[in-house]
Amino acid sequence: MGVWNPFKSIFRSRTLANGTGPLMVFSGGKIQTQSSVDVNQAFKNSDVFTVVERISSDIAACRYNGQQYQTLLDNPFHLMNPYAGWQEVLIQLLLNGNSYVVIHRDKQQKASWLEPVPSDDVSLTLQDNAADIIYHVQYTDERADKDYLSADVLHFKLVTPGMDVNQYTGVSPLMALVPELGIQDNSKKLTLTSLIHALAPTNIYTTPNAITEPGAKDKIREAFEKANTGDNAGRVMIMDAGAKLETIDVTPNVAKLLDNATFSQTQIAKAFGIPDSYLNGQGDQQSSIEMIRSLYQNALTMYIRPIESELSYKLGAPVKLDVTSAIDVDHQNELNNIVSLSKANLLSPRQAFGLMLANDIMPGLTVEDSDINLLKLNKKNTTKGGENANDDQNNQP
Repeated sequence: MGVWNPFKSIFRSRTLANGTGPLMVFSGGKIQTQSSVDVNQAFKNSDVFTVVERISSDIAACRYNGQQYQTLLDNPFHLMNPYAGWQEVLIQLLLNGNSYVVIHRDKQQKASWLEPVPSDDVSLTLQDNAADIIYHVQYTDERADKDYLSADVLHFKLVTPGMDVNQYTGVSPLMALVPELGIQDNSKKLTLTSLIHALAPTNIYTTPNAITEPGAKDKIREAFEKANTGDNAGRVMIMDAGAKLETIDVTPNVAKLLDNATFSQTQIAKAFGIPDSYLNGQGDQQSSIEMIRSLYQNALTMYIRPIESELSYKLGAPVKLDVTSAIDVDHQNELNNIVSLSKANLLSPRQAFGLMLANDIMPGLTVEDSDINLLKLNKKNTTKGGENANDDQNNQP
């Protein structure tokens, strides 16, 4: 008979972070002055909003391919269209580093529809011996709170540090932007304060004689403005002998403050891994549109992989996202690839037309056998390297 263990029924479950707490940054064992980022406030930052909106909208527009779960992926949400639902999931993922979606199952325990849940309404508990993670969902409607096993929750997460409470949760790129967002916020406040409290007349009119009475100064100013504005604007200006008129420009210090946003824009784009030209609308002379698009498409991979991996893992079937359907809206890149492969004789004319029709590259395109034969004839008559294509074929054994 085994030894009775009085502690067998005692569990050492512990609560995990859900990713919605303040993002703290430590340096030398001390919390930095700008110690946290409020994701709600960060989303109000125009640069952060631009990045998050762009990434979430592009990935939400991707084509989801999921074999036997294709029907589910084509229309996964109730009360929301697929685009809006996936964008909500991705915005939570980008801002919090975590996003939660409950898998609702039918009587046969097959996934029937998905329900995104705000990160603030989810708490995680790691069971004893790390047997499973329980997701406690606090619904904001009339439904009672409910606990879900990890198999019934899609938990999308970005970078997973694997440290203590963050062992099973991810962190947002905003973690790396605590100093930059603090600099940008303080710079904007300082600039606004400088503009509000600065001495900001447009012109200074100096009289030849000293005037101490405020009323006399008002009369001179009003008379000068009346003589040189309104219907008199643009006419010859007549001034008293010894009087001077000076124009006030924005001081270099204030102008420098207004340019401080460029640094933060670059850092925000860097943290989210996208070309900064997507933020400031400018590209360098060495970067073409195709190069920037390629860099951006590669950057989206770091956000697409967590979606694919979690869907494949929890649904039990491979799920792939086709990013070209979102990035190459006009199908120009895909068309160029087909043309290049055709010129290299890696695709036959019929295969090229088939790819164009399958991917809806040229809507309304119809292909007849006569078109295929004409293309074949043109390819045979095309010379390459001074030799006729027919000669090459005839020389083959």
